[in-house]
Amino acid sequence: MKSLKFKWALPLLAVAFAVTAAFASQKTNSGNLVLEQGYVHSTQPCKKSIQCNSSGSIQCTSGGNLVWAMDGSTGCDRPLFFN
Repeated sequence: MKSLKFKWALPLLAVAFAVTAAFASQKTNSGNLVLEQGYVHSTQPCKKSIQCNSSGSIQCTSGGNLVWAMDGSTGCDRPLFFN
């Protein structure tokens, strides 16, 4: 009777271990969580606005204006995104 219980328990434990290992080894996108200072184009070039992410799918806005990242010290031409 004991051997019958262990015949199905070992494969069940192997599958449970495989599923757990698969979820534990997935890469996280923690690098995208860093916020950058955003700037808007207005009468003053690169006016400081809000902080947004450097990657995403929806471009960050502030007061109806698109928000950009300062590229070097001269221009704001790299788009920023919401989380």
